[in-house]
Amino acid sequence: MSLIEIEQPPQYSKKFPRVFVGVAVSMAIASFGLAIGALINLGGPGSSSELGLGQTLTPACDNAVTFLYFTSIENRADISITLNEIQMSNISSNCAGKDFIITARDNDGVALPLSRDANGDLYTSVRINFSRFLGVDGSVDTNGNLTDMFTLVGGNPEAIVVQAIAGLDQIAPLPESSPGVVDGDLSAPYSYWELSKESNSVSITFNPQPIAGQDSLAGFLNPRLIKLFTLESTDPL
Repeated sequence: MSLIEIEQPPQYSKKFPRVFVGVAVSMAIASFGLAIGALINLGGPGSSSELGLGQTLTPACDNAVTFLYFTSIENRADISITLNEIQMSNISSNCAGKDFIITARDNDGVALPLSRDANGDLYTSVRINFSRFLGVDGSVDTNGNLTDMFTLVGGNPEAIVVQAIAGLDQIAPLPESSPGVVDGDLSAPYSYWELSKESNSVSITFNPQPIAGQDSLAGFLNPRLIKLFTLESTDPL
């Protein structure tokens, strides 16, 4: 498991609530004034997970995953800062077939709610699966995008939206009919694409569901409460 302290300029932007002004934040210590604490292994005795600190995280399956999170500032009298998105990039293909578990923790090590569903149920961690590329017919489109490359595990897909940022690496020219080639022409997708060895990336967007009578920002996490993020890689459920 990796631990990383809080606050890089964005390389990728998303649409957030209209009243927000987006701000990208990296994992280096910055304006929030948070101190670096001791590294602890939250995986418990016998854990094979590694620890990391700074702008990269080191889950057991990879030695350098770049980790960014994005916040927004609401433009109103009582200014609010919200956590909107997490991006992980430079993920090794060694992690394919594994689940990632991401948790934000406060100063006491308590897991913070990252999002909620319409019933008010809170999600204090995000678990996503990184799919292997098996070369199955119809698993990729004409741009090399792998279907369900990253998927949410055990959460509400409306409250937590997971999507790959990039597709597969092209290793051979598409048929000469390209770009008019259709999926049916790609009878052996592994002949044209492969999973990137080191540059896979995923976006996790938090979209807390509104609850009648509550402030529209009530389900968003205030990043000022975050002391550190933890990242764990593990076998699928």
